Amino acid sequence: MKKKTISIVLAIWVLMIVISVVLLFLPRTIHLDGVGVKYRLGEENRELEQMVHVNMDGKRYLTTSGDYIFRGTIDIEGEPFPVPEDQKMLKIRFHKGYGSMEYFISENGKTDIFLYGTLFVDRAFSKLTIAISEEDSSGEQNSKSWSAEDGLMLSMPATNRSEAIQLSNELMETYLGGYTLK
Repeated sequence: MKKKTISIVLAIWVLMIVISVVLLFLPRTIHLDGVGVKYRLGEENRELEQMVHVNMDGKRYLTTSGDYIFRGTIDIEGEPFPVPEDQKMLKIRFHKGYGSMEYFISENGKTDIFLYGTLFVDRAFSKLTIAISEEDSSGEQNSKSWSAEDGLMLSMPATNRSEAIQLSNELMETYLGGYTLK
């Protein structure tokens, strides 16, 4: 009788572990829709801020390495992405909370990459900030960069520049390695 009870308890325990692992790796629907602030870093750029609507729709997958993969779309009000509508699907692998927001554009047998920036999210995918890549002043064709001194940012949810910078510093803490955005 005692062996049978132990076997039943052990079987229930194993079943609970299997169910937990399966639930952990099931894709999660992501729907983040709201208002954020697009702004430029730097004390001299304090007046440059713009309210924008952001919509993130897709699925989040957990990998066996503990990273996340987002598959879906991100629409940002007023951003003229040079990407055909049928190619706006993103696949972003997040390592340590950030990943590249890049579009692969196929035309006439040729594939180009359009890099919008580096996307930072919290584990629940309820907050985001984007370090927006801009044309590099080096003169190289298709060369983009971002600067922690005067780079362009977008943070959501936020209602003003102060909230947006606070959110960016929170989400980018590991990436910035102790540096604080201003």
